[in-house]
Parts: sequence; C-alpha cells; structure tokens
Amino acid sequence: MSGASETVEATVIATHGPLVRVQVEDRTLVVAARRRLRWEEGAPADPRLVVGDRVWLEVRRDQGVVVGVRRRRRSLLRRAPSARRAQVLAANVDQALVVFAAREPQPRQGMVDRFLVACRHARIEAILTINKIDQGADRVEAWLPTYRQLGHTVLLVSARTGRGMGQVTRSLGGRTTLFCGPSGVGKSSLLNAVYPGFRLKVGSLSEATGKGRHVTSRAELMPLPFGGFVVDTPGLREFGLWDLSRGDLLEAFPEIASRAGSCRFPDCSHSHEPQCAVRDAVDAGEVDPQRYRSYLAIMDEVVSQ
Repeated sequence: MSGASETVEATVIATHGPLVRVQVEDRTLVVAARRRLRWEEGAPADPRLVVGDRVWLEVRRDQGVVVGVRRRRRSLLRRAPSARRAQVLAANVDQALVVFAAREPQPRQGMVDRFLVACRHARIEAILTINKIDQGADRVEAWLPTYRQLGHTVLLVSARTGRGMGQVTRSLGGRTTLFCGPSGVGKSSLLNAVYPGFRLKVGSLSEATGKGRHVTSRAELMPLPFGGFVVDTPGLREFGLWDLSRGDLLEAFPEIASRAGSCRFPDCSHSHEPQCAVRDAVDAGEVDPQRYRSYLAIMDEVVSQ
C-alpha cells in the first residue's frame, strides 16, 4: 500500500475491546474504529462491530481505521445477558452448525429449540449436530426424529473417533459457517477435527457442575484450506430471543402453525383455551410435548418484551 491514504474493504475476523482484527486481501491488520461509524443502511439493533462485518477501512501504510460498515446479511442475534439489548453473535453467515453433546453436558431440547428459532428468524440454515455420539445416544434418540420430520438436517458425530466428520467437512466448503451451542459440547474439538491446523484450545467439563468451561473467549472468523470460513464462538449458557413477534415464533414452529387455524378462538394462545386444536394435537401425540412447552416458554418472553 502506498503512503497516501486510501479506502479499502475489509472483513472483521476478531474483536479485541476497542480494537478489531481485519483481513484486507491477504493481509491482517489490527485497527481502531471511529466512534461514529457510517452504516450503509442505518445503525442496526447492535451497532458494535462483530466478527463477519464487512467494513470500509481508511489505510495509510500499515495504519488503519474503520470508518464504515456495509449492510449486514443474515446475522444471528440473541438478547444480551442481563441487559435489554440485542447482541449479534456473528454477521454475514450462510449457515450455522448448532452443536450439542449426546450426553454431557446434558442436552436440553428447550435450548435446541431456541437456537433453531433464532436461526429461522435470521434466515440462516441450521444443521443440528450432536457431538460425542461415542458416549451413547440414549439422551437424544427419543426426540431427534422430531427434528428430522420437521426438515432439519441432523448429524450424529464424534470429534474423538471421527464418526460423521466427513459429513461435517462436506457441509462447510465454500460457505461461512457459524459454530454455536452451549459450553463444553466440543465445538473447538470439531473444528480441530475438520482442520488440525486450527490448533484450538479444547476444554473439559466441570466436575462440580457437569457444565462446560469456557475455552473460546471470543468469536473468530477463520479460513478453511478447502474454501469457506468458519466462526468459532464461546459457549452459551443461556439464549434469550430478540426482536421476535408472535407471527415469527409461530413460523418457527410449523407443526403448531399448521393447526392454529383450527382453534375455536382466532387469538388462541394455545395454553388454556377450550377447543384448542394445538393442545388436542399434543394430547394425541401429533405434536412433540417438549416442542409445545418450548413454544409456550418463548411466547411468554415475546409477550413480556
């Protein structure tokens, strides 16, 4: 780059407090960002720079500053813990590998539903990935068919033994993929199995709580040697939904949406009203009871926002 200042496009690959690491063609720079950034289509719900953001950079020699941000495409959001604001996990992703463990930490179907609802709302393709399948599938085998019947891709894999890793690798080429899920499920182990050159630090479960320990401390965008990018993210212990309407939620539960029109009352909440077609379907075993409970729990959040 010449001594004169020029504006170039870059991609945020990591954030470090007030600084961001960006990729400019084949170069990596650590730069600051202006306090007042120029957003291509107005400031979003979470205006802080995140991994995956496409930015405009003013560069002079090896010094640079972020001055603007392009429109975000398909960003995964959640409600920030202990705050009434949005938090973007990553921007401009094509798909998400939603990773849970087969046994430990214990997979919670309600948490699975939250991730899937957020992906559906963001129009991000979600691939439900059950890692550590070598530990046994007894805690997930009863409810995984529900998600297959709903059209979700479900992968049963083991980063330790290599089972199913070919499917994971083939799903990543040429796309930007977000790896997300609770702490301790083995996201970093999966990424190391896909490409050992990542050399990511791998954690373990806490003996006291049986929950995963945070090893990945911040999200990072990493290139794959066979094309495409992956985003490794810290494990999440809670996942509140953000900017979700009742209609959005119903769309994310198609098995409920398809029956809601047959309820006696057009504004039926599907929780207590008489002649509710949704509750009748749950009682008849046509709708998974846990999926129904997930719907009601998330609806309570939507109504109270």
